[in-house]
Amino acid sequence: MTHGHRRGKGWVVTTGTAAPRRRLAVADRRHELIDAALVLFSARPADEVTLDDVAVQAGVSRALAYRYFGTRAEIYVAAMRTAADRLLALLDPPHDDSPLTRVIEAIHRYFTFVEQHATGFQALLAGHPAAQSGTVGNIVEEVRGALFDRLVEGMGRRQVSPDLRLALRTWIAGAEAAALDWLDHRDLPRRTVEDNVLSLLYAALTVAASRDAEVANFLAELR
Repeated sequence: MTHGHRRGKGWVVTTGTAAPRRRLAVADRRHELIDAALVLFSARPADEVTLDDVAVQAGVSRALAYRYFGTRAEIYVAAMRTAADRLLALLDPPHDDSPLTRVIEAIHRYFTFVEQHATGFQALLAGHPAAQSGTVGNIVEEVRGALFDRLVEGMGRRQVSPDLRLALRTWIAGAEAAALDWLDHRDLPRRTVEDNVLSLLYAALTVAASRDAEVANFLAELR
């Protein structure tokens, strides 16, 4: 179980076990600090986390943390980049599964990520200033674009008709909205929300299929 408490002036989230201090290579130390930041950003709003907090969480000195990241903004961007990469890796189920199985598994993994990184996910998509523009905003758009590309690839399409483009982009926005609503209220079982998101995708593709024969063929394979 994860717990949070203050240590001096910093905030630390603990899991009940303390790792011994050790010497790490530059890349490994950077990854350790990013992982510590992700724990904090997933537990509290980003603007409440300081670089000092990250140092405490990682079990390193303040000076060492500032050697790798000069400001909170720098480590926030690095943490969101890492989180985005991990999300995209999760959204890539085995290619030997059927299209429907892959879609269901991708939605399930998406909500697993949302649940594990609830506060950070909300900060990115629900109006945190850093998510609106700049580097972090670009990361969000990259994730959306990569998700779009993976959906198209999963359908076996090389070209995207205007109807399919509209359907998929509308669905991505709807999936984000559904995830945020679920995090805000938690009054529906997660499985129910996942099923609703799958139904939204089917409905969006059904509309596109009325004017796109290839989409209609893909839907026929899902039945």
